[in-house]
Amino acid sequence: MRNPLRNQSIWPVLAPALVAGAVAIALPGLSTLAVLATTAIVALFAVRPMFGWSLVVLSYPFIYLQLFIGREINIPYVDLFAMLTFVGVILRSVTKRLRLGHSSRFTLHSSLRLPGLLPFLLFIVVAAFSLTNVEHLALGVKYLLRPLTFFYLMFIVLPVVVVDTPRRLFTTFRLLFVVGIAAAAMGVWSLVFPPEPGVFRRAVPIAVFGTTPLGTNHNLIAEVLVSIIPIGIVLAAFAHERLRRWYVVGTAVLSLVTLLTFSRNGWLTLAVEGLVLLVAVARDRGMSWRRIATLAAPAIAIAVLAVGVFSMSTIARSSNINRIRLTEIALAQFQEHPFVGAGVGTFIEAVSRDRWYVGDFGQPQEAHGLVQKLLAETGALGLIAFLALLASIIGYIVRVYRMSAITEHWRLILLALLLSAAGSIVFQLFNTSYFVSKLWLPLGIALTAARLAERGIQLRREDAGAVS
Repeated sequence: MRNPLRNQSIWPVLAPALVAGAVAIALPGLSTLAVLATTAIVALFAVRPMFGWSLVVLSYPFIYLQLFIGREINIPYVDLFAMLTFVGVILRSVTKRLRLGHSSRFTLHSSLRLPGLLPFLLFIVVAAFSLTNVEHLALGVKYLLRPLTFFYLMFIVLPVVVVDTPRRLFTTFRLLFVVGIAAAAMGVWSLVFPPEPGVFRRAVPIAVFGTTPLGTNHNLIAEVLVSIIPIGIVLAAFAHERLRRWYVVGTAVLSLVTLLTFSRNGWLTLAVEGLVLLVAVARDRGMSWRRIATLAAPAIAIAVLAVGVFSMSTIARSSNINRIRLTEIALAQFQEHPFVGAGVGTFIEAVSRDRWYVGDFGQPQEAHGLVQKLLAETGALGLIAFLALLASIIGYIVRVYRMSAITEHWRLILLALLLSAAGSIVFQLFNTSYFVSKLWLPLGIALTAARLAERGIQLRREDAGAVS
């Protein structure tokens, strides 16, 4: 019988063990325990990178679940899992190359050809130039590394490297659906047992064992669910009949809870996702643009009317004033530094200097919109580069989706993931999660699926060429 461990390299485990042994001699007490635990986890993720990636997916929206080190360092667990998995993948790739020699391909080599790499690098260059306008250079450099460089490496490069088979892709889908059900359950619980007294009820995150892993704002439920609802459609389409019913019911619940958050961002995003779905299906069936516009007009009108009416309510009035003032502060920063902005990571500091805002709203907040944030901190050049990054990723997904050789199964998957990615982007046009996992993990998964589909097309073409 063949030993399944025969071809596994021992170096991903042995190398961290040697490092841990050296550290145990050099460092005493608690520091040694922390380093030993870290190296053990890295070794585990090096041998089983999908396990680390699964932890990333399960924790991706819960950015308020954080590890605190001392008084000044706090790391969201999703970022921690991503970093450890990324290090494990690098260790696995390097040791494999050392073991096999120059005949092996470096596992991370494919990431060098990722769509969006060039605009991302241009964005980082502009962000670096923006540091010429900051007062505290060290804080600016820190912000440049994390979150700006961090989000691309952890949530774009990492999934492309780890999720390298359709089976792993569908495992990721199922984990995302579990996350969506958990977020929706919080919303349902808050409707039955509202955390605050009052007649008006909406689905909001709840506290779990004294912590708020998803935050406290109703938008934080909606921004998760709008990205996962399209995933539920894929799972329902490919599931067996009995399980399909549960996926359909679960997806319907996710949609209903999104509506019950009374999040204007959520309503608009669902409308945009519905519009994209309508256009894609209609064009595949040969419908004219005029016919599509006729079909879409009622839904768009209803969404705009609902958002408009709710925006005029007393509940939304304070939020409107808050967003307007934050936009004014962002535009003032942009006018002072129109090309490269006032410097990355400086917006909250600018808000804290605004006495009118602090007096009315208290704690300073981030810009409620991706465009305002980029204009204020990176100027017009940074906004252009960042939009080019988003456009290159979405454009690549659309290009693969429209390939004539793609199978119907992959077409459905890519359409759903296109909805998920587009929904995440649209939501952040009015929200504050621009450089964290909640925006970039759905984009990374969509990009990963497109690369898998394109690779499948290439393999089929190679097989056809070999046969002929």
